[in-house]
Amino acid sequence: MKNFKYITFALIALISLNSCSNDDDNTTPDVSGNAQINFDAKVGTADFALNTPFTIGGQSIQFEGLRYWISDVKLVNAKNENYSVANSYFLMEETTAVSVQEGAFTYPAKKREAIDLTAVPSGSYTKIIFSVGVDAAHNDNMSLQAGELSQLNGMTNLSWMWHTSYIFSSLTGKNVTPTTQVAISVETGLNANLRTVEITLPTALVVSNSKTAKLNLTVDVEKIVKDLDLVTNPKVSASKATLMTQVADNYKNNVFTVKSVE
Repeated sequence: MKNFKYITFALIALISLNSCSNDDDNTTPDVSGNAQINFDAKVGTADFALNTPFTIGGQSIQFEGLRYWISDVKLVNAKNENYSVANSYFLMEETTAVSVQEGAFTYPAKKREAIDLTAVPSGSYTKIIFSVGVDAAHNDNMSLQAGELSQLNGMTNLSWMWHTSYIFSSLTGKNVTPTTQVAISVETGLNANLRTVEITLPTALVVSNSKTAKLNLTVDVEKIVKDLDLVTNPKVSASKATLMTQVADNYKNNVFTVKSVE
């Protein structure tokens, strides 16, 4: 009888262990993958390029730099659940060398159109949300560092407020139409001009661990200055608040479109 009890206890233990093992085998581990967001700069249908004349508003414009902050990036799935990218402050740019701190430092010429995201939860994402600019907390206190925020990239301004704040976007160049070339500088900044862009994707961005998912956006530089007279107003900054707001609204409503989803 005693042996029978031992055998019974042994069988129960074996069944329990086997059950636990099966449960472990059926557990789906957390899966993540990589994604890349490309911001392909264009002027209409032509590729954006520095020191190349483009006809905009009947004027021949030659660009020297395009720079703007992409921040607070979120991917939204079909269940309307957000995946927020931590410390997402990315400086997108195609620019010649930039003099920083009154010539004390030179920020080198750069071209950057892609954001690489790692460890994104796997799933199908149907929408992307991001801001153009820097949120008030970091804009008002530049000692707060996150992502790529830095005072050494030439994207700060001393004259807009009583304290230094970030330039949210900058488009520079010159109008080469007249005999005497006229410098162009179109900037946005100040907390009121932070803009959030929300784009519904034509097909879902599927993130998995099998390949890098890619979202390709078109950035139409011509739309940045939509309805702006660059002859009358070749320079836009905080001193022309209404025009700066107009440019900020252009970033929100007109500049970004989906090129493709891979």
